[in-house]
Parts: sequence; C-alpha cells; structure tokens
Amino acid sequence: MALDEQLAQLSGQLNKQSLGPIDTVSRETMSRLGAVSTACAAWLRQAAYDRPLITLLLSCQAGYLVARLGHRYARR
Repeated sequence: MALDEQLAQLSGQLNKQSLGPIDTVSRETMSRLGAVSTACAAWLRQAAYDRPLITLLLSCQAGYLVARLGHRYARR
C-alpha cells in the first residue's frame, strides 16, 4: 500500500507541474514539425541525387543570401 500511495503522490505532483492542455498541443506541434523537417530533408536528398548541379547552384544562392542578410545585421 505504501508504494501505491507514493505513486499517487508523485503522480499528483507531476500533474501540478505539467502545463495541462498546452503541453499536449506543444507535444503535437513538435511531433508534426519533426515529421515535416524529415520529409523536407528526404525531398532535398532526392533532389540532390536527381539534379546535383541545380541543387549546388541553389545552395550557393541560399548561402549568398544568408551572407548578405548577416552582413546587414552585423553592422548594428
């Protein structure tokens, strides 16, 4: 019986510290974000395999864009 009481007490403390429905929503959001990022990575991997030159050119353009934006904000 002492073990059941201790488990009930710990469960009650855990429920007090949880965020309730926000915790469920955030967990679902993170799960979907993970699935989307996995799908994007698979798509990018397949695109790089199918058309390596186009992927290389697009990645260079993306790097140039990030460098220009980073340079603009680095002045501040």
